[in-house]
Amino acid sequence: MDHARYTEMTEGLRQQMAERLNIRARSFPRAVQKAGRLLPPSARSAAQELVAAETRLTHPKLAARTDPASLQAAADTISDALSRHRPGARAAQRRSLLAAEIGFRALVVIAAGLMFLQWQSPV
Repeated sequence: MDHARYTEMTEGLRQQMAERLNIRARSFPRAVQKAGRLLPPSARSAAQELVAAETRLTHPKLAARTDPASLQAAADTISDALSRHRPGARAAQRRSLLAAEIGFRALVVIAAGLMFLQWQSPV
């Protein structure tokens, strides 16, 4: 596998990460680092394999010994894992948690206000 094909493959995966996981990074290794536990363990190990292959592919003799089928299988594993993610799911979850937190805090403030009014009333 040559370095140009590897770059094309990792660029496609990086764009998929940007679409599906909302991870913005300039390079594939940085995108993998930012993704962290958002990727399942199998996809994480496949991504680490692709990141490690980058240094091997820059050397001509090591590039000839690198198996393109294993790198393609790793890329397919990552692509399958990313295809299972819904775009915007993390943002929607974050918004719902924010709404729940605001509602809870409003409930606490209202309850404290009612308790204060009950305490101050002469009845």
